[in-house]
Amino acid sequence: MTKTKRWISLLCACALLASLVRPAYAENASGVVSGYRQSIASYDEIYNRMADAVDSGIESMNLYEYRITVDDFMRIYSDLFANAPEFFFLAPRVAYHTADGLFSDILVDVTFQYVMTREEREAASAFYEKEVAAIVALVPAGLTDVEKALFVHDYIISAYAYDEGESIYDTYTFLKTRTGVCQAYSLLYLRVLREIGVECAVVTSSDMRHAWNLVKLGGNWYHVDLVYDDPRPDRTGRVLHEYFLLSDDEIRAKEHYNWSSTVKCPVSWPKNPLWGGVLARMFPIGGRWYYIQNTERRVCSSLFDGTELRTLYNFKDRWMVGDSSNRYWVGTFSGLSEWNGILYVNTADEIVTIDPSSGESAVYLRAEGEADIYGSAIVKKTLDYMTAANPNLEGTQRVNSVLVTGELKTEDAIPFDDVAVTDPYYDAIRFVYERGLFNGVSTTKFAPGATLTRAMFVTVLGRLCGVDPAAWTTTTFTDVEPGLWYSAYVEWAAKNGIVNGLGDGRFDPLGELTKEQMMKITAYCGGMLGIGVDGNDDDLAAFTDHDSLDAWAVEGAAWCAANDLLPSRTELDPLHTANRAEAASVIAGFARLAGK
Repeated sequence: MTKTKRWISLLCACALLASLVRPAYAENASGVVSGYRQSIASYDEIYNRMADAVDSGIESMNLYEYRITVDDFMRIYSDLFANAPEFFFLAPRVAYHTADGLFSDILVDVTFQYVMTREEREAASAFYEKEVAAIVALVPAGLTDVEKALFVHDYIISAYAYDEGESIYDTYTFLKTRTGVCQAYSLLYLRVLREIGVECAVVTSSDMRHAWNLVKLGGNWYHVDLVYDDPRPDRTGRVLHEYFLLSDDEIRAKEHYNWSSTVKCPVSWPKNPLWGGVLARMFPIGGRWYYIQNTERRVCSSLFDGTELRTLYNFKDRWMVGDSSNRYWVGTFSGLSEWNGILYVNTADEIVTIDPSSGESAVYLRAEGEADIYGSAIVKKTLDYMTAANPNLEGTQRVNSVLVTGELKTEDAIPFDDVAVTDPYYDAIRFVYERGLFNGVSTTKFAPGATLTRAMFVTVLGRLCGVDPAAWTTTTFTDVEPGLWYSAYVEWAAKNGIVNGLGDGRFDPLGELTKEQMMKITAYCGGMLGIGVDGNDDDLAAFTDHDSLDAWAVEGAAWCAANDLLPSRTELDPLHTANRAEAASVIAGFARLAGK
């Protein structure tokens, strides 16, 4: 027997990448929806052996005993990619040997290619599994399979955006950057649904260069296309339901064609489903579903079958056209979010909270500037709301971010008259004040917009870390005298590698703290404590001004972005001075990350 080595790449319409850390189905071919399982001898055994090999990081395996052709091997390998979203570290290119001459197509062995080292794979897999588990934990108990499918559909569309650069295919990078193409959407949906016991598959169309999902409910399969239900460009809080649970004929009528699957979807979902015409995320709370009826311009709740309909909130004011007093845009341009059992919606100029049990509403915050709010969403403890000149997002639009850290407040629990309950940083300021990390500038003033010094920020970090000032009596820097209120904390930070001064022996303790300095100090403290996940350039890609970072600040900014510690999701503003409210937000997030 002679062996000839060749290379082959898996070329799919959507460049189907993959991933795996042994969830249900991915490690077992019996859960794979494929037309090749019946036609290829030993399909299941080969699939399972490959899954075991990749899961263990094995580079080569011999398959000669199966006398399988190269084409059939690549069909099984393609199925592995489409059904194992946890193998994000596996490259679509493999090397192989064939037997008995140059023109033989009988496979002898294959060599897998990995895009990460073993250490990188372990760290990335830990992050991936943590993120998937966090999504699974959001799914309320007691939902039916169709309710689960709807909840996860709405969450992914609300939390993630289509990658207009069309370069992010795998679920690991999708979870890190919150952007990706159709394959990333469909693979994440596949994984999460399988984790919660709903049978799901990925289907592709080479002619469309597109991938979407099939979901099995009540013995029937249905099409679900998350990307077509996620508006482009991304619109904060907007979730469509036009491609949720469609039959073959219905999705074909919506210009989907030539998909590769032996699974048939002949049955249409019953008419007038609850999600019909809903343009925002839907939420189940206490056995009832909450949603916005767009044409009726109201927030409603009902049972999942649409009965026992109740109105909680009416959008009284419309979204006006420019400065006109009598021309308005048709529709309800609000997202719907839930946090600690309270609903959040937006009007043209306010974020409003609604208590589902009583229907009582209150203003949470008011937007500044002339632009109106055209959508809102709470994802990962952050309230994002989009401001724009009109609903078509023509001209300038901006996504504003507000940290939501605690329960809805009904009365002011801090003594500062310059911090209102509705202020974006209220929760963070309350957090740091109640724990003695920040004091006010007086008994009644916090001065949220005042600048922060380098010494003050290091002191707050030291207090958070439980530093004993009596243990740090020496001084490293020439401009930090022993015995001052900040001296011990600066010395602690210097000795632990959290700060290194200006490079000339000085620390400049009373100098104003820039935002990139704050990010670097925070990241170095996180490194000392061994908390959080490492960041990279991908974590900074969403920030429009990331190129303005100084080189020494990039690593720290990426770490803060990867761990959701930045006050804004769109701008770093690295060279400007951090104010006390922004620093409180970073410290509050860091404290949660550290479990303090």
